[in-house]
Amino acid sequence: MVRGDAHGAFACIDLYAESVNGDLINDAVYERNSYLTEKYNFTINETRSEDSSAAGFPANIIRPIIMAQEDLYDVIYDSLTFTSPMAQEKMLFDLYDLPYIEFSKPYWDQNSNNDLSIGNKLYYTYGEHMLSVNAGLYGVFFNKQIVEDMNIENLYNVVNNNKWTIEKYYSIAKDIAYDLDGDGKMDYNDYWGLVTETYNAYTFLIAAGERIATKDNDDFPVLSLNTPRTADLLELTKSFLMDKNTTILVDNYTAKEWATVWNIFPEGRSIFCEGSLMQTPDLRSMEFDFGILPNPKFTENQDNYYHTLSVWNAPLMSIPVTITNPEKIGYILEILAAKSVDTLTPAYYDLQLTNKLIRDNESEKMIDIMLSSVTFDIGAVYDFGGLFGVVLNVGARSGTANFASSYAAAEKEAQAAIEKFLEKIK
Repeated sequence: MVRGDAHGAFACIDLYAESVNGDLINDAVYERNSYLTEKYNFTINETRSEDSSAAGFPANIIRPIIMAQEDLYDVIYDSLTFTSPMAQEKMLFDLYDLPYIEFSKPYWDQNSNNDLSIGNKLYYTYGEHMLSVNAGLYGVFFNKQIVEDMNIENLYNVVNNNKWTIEKYYSIAKDIAYDLDGDGKMDYNDYWGLVTETYNAYTFLIAAGERIATKDNDDFPVLSLNTPRTADLLELTKSFLMDKNTTILVDNYTAKEWATVWNIFPEGRSIFCEGSLMQTPDLRSMEFDFGILPNPKFTENQDNYYHTLSVWNAPLMSIPVTITNPEKIGYILEILAAKSVDTLTPAYYDLQLTNKLIRDNESEKMIDIMLSSVTFDIGAVYDFGGLFGVVLNVGARSGTANFASSYAAAEKEAQAAIEKFLEKIK
């Protein structure tokens, strides 16, 4: 059960192909499936949901089927927003109990498995056989022509030398923005340092190596947001995102606002645009050359760059608890992931992404950094006490953007939510 074309960039493109048609991804999927299904004697049947309303998401379609104890589907591809409640209701199979899957292999994302496990059980994952999930990976696009015209230092070198920080990012953006039409105010018609959305407040949190919740020694969640480092980080984040002379962002998420704000970057009137890889194809016709950078560190001495996927959109893989053939399902998923390394991955990564969409070799290394540093925050997945919204509110001009008071108001409820969560999940 997967998302169909009505779900846009997060429609499933990696599971089934009826025949070859010249499309790189489609043909790689067909090649992989033809080889495996013939060699191992199985078939793939894909049900695609074409209803983009909440009721039409795969998890919500399959929920009553599981409740009826019917074994109709082996695998669900859907976002954590919809599948995480199912884990709490014990509707999902513990993937660590699935025979034949070797999560230590490089074609499974072990970092994410470590982040997403609860009580040493795993209910969602993704592997090399899944591409749609990457559409929700956030990074920083930049206009190479502006960098050259303004004599800005090589930004790839800044990243490689561990100098790519939020302060560096903000400083460059602030120097670039100006009132293009001279009407004395900054609006959609002007020249901007950064085009982004309120979600950027959360991507900065993750990029700094921080989380809403971490886990204790027993692999259960504990709150981790209220620290001096996080407070300093979110104060800097607030300064950057609330700077109305530097940053223009999508706040209300109407279709008109999204289109108007997003178009500023491809029109060449912003040096930076923070967004997810799902937006990369929209830049294919951009007149100006662009590159991509990882999300910035908080400080130069931070150990690594970190990235996140959209918990609302990126579809991960789950298994209904009603399955009756775990051995066959585990084996098939293992060989699908393994075989994708030399079929699907090259089509997506080497050809579709780096050669067609990203226009320089340096960006390939940046994408390596992004793909190898995906992390998940269980505090966002389960949104204990609405703390996810507290972080997002830092980047919302329609909200209070006051982290300290908002956190203080939500902390007690968040702790109670964790306790209730543990009662359900254990």
